Amino acid sequence: MYDPLDLAEFIGRRRNDLAELGLTLQTRDDFDALYALDLPGKTVSPMFSPAHHDLLDQRARWICGTIEGQIVHVQAYRVIDTGASTMERALVSEFARIFGKPSAVPIGTIADALAEMRGRVVYHGDLWCHESLRGTGAGEKLGAIGVGSAMLGFDPDYVIGFMEQPLAGRGFFFREGYFHIEPLGSGWRRGAPFLLENDWLVYCSRSSLRKLVMRDAQQNRVKQPVTLFEPRVMGNTSR
Repeated sequence: MYDPLDLAEFIGRRRNDLAELGLTLQTRDDFDALYALDLPGKTVSPMFSPAHHDLLDQRARWICGTIEGQIVHVQAYRVIDTGASTMERALVSEFARIFGKPSAVPIGTIADALAEMRGRVVYHGDLWCHESLRGTGAGEKLGAIGVGSAMLGFDPDYVIGFMEQPLAGRGFFFREGYFHIEPLGSGWRRGAPFLLENDWLVYCSRSSLRKLVMRDAQQNRVKQPVTLFEPRVMGNTSR
């Protein structure tokens, strides 16, 4: 189990970096407001739509980022409990409810990892940044904040998402905190029209995020001042 304080600091360090860009972040649960937004070049997927999901039981959040009052970033995440089933079957059921295609995604033709996932899984997606943030490094920090916030808020067994080829090819998934990646099978596209043929499944487990948080804490730990019990080495030294 990770230390919640270390995880909070993991999020806080990235939030402080983004504050230097003038970016203010807020976590929200009013999904009607998310779907009412007119975002340049972005259509929010139906994965968080109140029309298809009961999002009123404190099992979902979205993050809103603003600069001087203008919305420049959104992302969202929500819990999917697989029960005794697998995440593969849970997502097939999700897509059937949203798109009305109950047999469009054949079991066993998707991503192998989803057939092994069970328990509490957070789906993380719809990350969008205004073009003014491109090239600033904000996207990967915002993604990491989303993954960390999902873990801090819901303590899931896994966090998963879908990523387009251009971003996956540049290693964006790793800098967000996703340590695992698999190609999607062709069955996904038939059941979920918002996915692209060459999209990837990205995911992290609780244990892998724990390692990331611990390493991040170690790398950023403030050194204590020298005391009588820690003698200072004087003069030149050689290695």
